[in-house]
Amino acid sequence: MHVSIKNPLAPEQRVAQQPAFIDNPFAPEIFATGFSGFANHNGVIVLTVESARCDHGRQEPVMERVVVGRLALTPQAAVSLVSGLNQFLEQQGLSPSRILANGSTFQ
Repeated sequence: MHVSIKNPLAPEQRVAQQPAFIDNPFAPEIFATGFSGFANHNGVIVLTVESARCDHGRQEPVMERVVVGRLALTPQAAVSLVSGLNQFLEQQGLSPSRILANGSTFQ
């Protein structure tokens, strides 16, 4: 016969509740025209975003790709971002899977 009891020293298992959402209207907004790449830095997923910029202070202005920000995410947050973004794009008629199935690539 096997008898088991709860460990009186172990904390009780609770369902994790999400913290309250507070919208910050002053949070910085980043406009990006592309992304430079991804990195996995010790388990933190980093996405580097860029924007096309032209320096009109030069004699011969040229378009350049300028890094405008980096987004560092936990793996769970990265998966949530990909899932949510794919769902949103599907709703907007911009299906990533359909675009890839047609042979197009993302650049």
